[in-house]
Amino acid sequence: MNLESIGKSVRRAFFPTKFENEKVKNLYQLVSENDSNTEYWYLGSLLSDFINIIKNFNQNDVEYFFKTIHFWDSYHLVVIADKLLDSNVKANVKYDFGIVYCKIFCLYEKFDSYFLIDNLEIAVTMYDSKLDLNILIDLTTKVQLLFQNEQINKQQFDYNLSFINKLQNEL
Repeated sequence: MNLESIGKSVRRAFFPTKFENEKVKNLYQLVSENDSNTEYWYLGSLLSDFINIIKNFNQNDVEYFFKTIHFWDSYHLVVIADKLLDSNVKANVKYDFGIVYCKIFCLYEKFDSYFLIDNLEIAVTMYDSKLDLNILIDLTTKVQLLFQNEQINKQQFDYNLSFINKLQNEL
């Protein structure tokens, strides 16, 4: 065991996170207990557990997830965003998790979300997401912030603004 995992165990033991939503609670437990081996999440194991937890998420569950997002470690949000891009997940869920991916991208730490930007279009396209104007504004603001702080290059900036404008034109 390394020092970080010991610290997490101690925090969980003395200060357990309390969720009122069972699905969000189960998701939190799965991700926080298995965050060190996410590259080994396969169907028939942890990926199936992830799918079983989120497959029946509805608007209320997603709203509660974002209401309690401050409980989540930023790495756990990246794990969730990454797993949402798995085609097995997409095949087994009903909810538009492309929107969830976008919101995670927008809410993720101020300057570290640059690595989530590369899959933004994939998430929106994969889930055939219908983004509203507020999300598009948040995405534009986040992309501009990343460019302003030199977290993405001009080509990424232009490409993503073009993609966001295309989505806005489709409204």
